[in-house]
Amino acid sequence: MYVRQATPFLAGLALAAAALAGRYGVQAWQAFKARPPKSRIRKFYEGGFQPTMTKREAALILGVRKERFTKSPPSGEEN
Repeated sequence: MYVRQATPFLAGLALAAAALAGRYGVQAWQAFKARPPKSRIRKFYEGGFQPTMTKREAALILGVRKERFTKSPPSGEEN
């Protein structure tokens, strides 16, 4: 007797769970599409380079600060 009552109940629960999952899936997809596009391409230095590479140009290419190249180690220390 309980088996006949449980089957429609479980089917209803499964249908409700599928509807909720679908609803949240649609909301997540709409939020994903609405977000601003994020550039995956890294920006590079937009400018010409001189015939011989300077420390400034090397720093621009490597993406580091120029000061890393211009500072000398304190006296008495070697690299």
